[in-house]
Amino acid sequence: MKNLRQNIITGIVLVAIAIIAYTVGKSIGTKNSDTKLINNYTIIKSIAELASLEVDGTATYKTTNVGNDESWWKSAGAFFTEKTATITVPYQAKYGVDVSKDSIHITRQDSVVVIKLPATKLLSYELRIDRMETTNRKGLLVFSDDEFYNEFQKKLYAQSRRQMESNNNLLKSAQQRIDTFMQQYFQPIGLKVKCEFR
Repeated sequence: MKNLRQNIITGIVLVAIAIIAYTVGKSIGTKNSDTKLINNYTIIKSIAELASLEVDGTATYKTTNVGNDESWWKSAGAFFTEKTATITVPYQAKYGVDVSKDSIHITRQDSVVVIKLPATKLLSYELRIDRMETTNRKGLLVFSDDEFYNEFQKKLYAQSRRQMESNNNLLKSAQQRIDTFMQQYFQPIGLKVKCEFR
């Protein structure tokens, strides 16, 4: 009877020790894997790059030497000297963050991971010149000028790029997209993410 009682107590103690060892080991292993997962800058950088926002649209630029004055004299002058051109070109733009290891800062506060990233910006902007449409009106005394159209295309690119760089709606959309991707990445391990853009 004593041996049976002693064996039962020994068995209970061994089972308790095994449960404690398993729990502690699992906890340490989970913390280590979470820390490696959180501090893996390469993964964070890849997510930020994958989450970049791509936008398609059309850029239009118009130039003319004719004013809005509709007097007979101006109309007659425009008949001989008008130089009006309009270019419409499709574009592709990409918004996101330009990341390097030094530009990402990751901290953890309990179950919240704070990821500090650079501010979103226009990463690339491409005009599809192969699909460009132009319209022009020339007066009788105006001759074709290739240099005029080359300069015109440069102005179109510079103006439309400036507009895209300062488009706050698209910059905010890019931030939201990156934030959503980060949330989805950390959700399976029970962590919440707070992205801060500098």
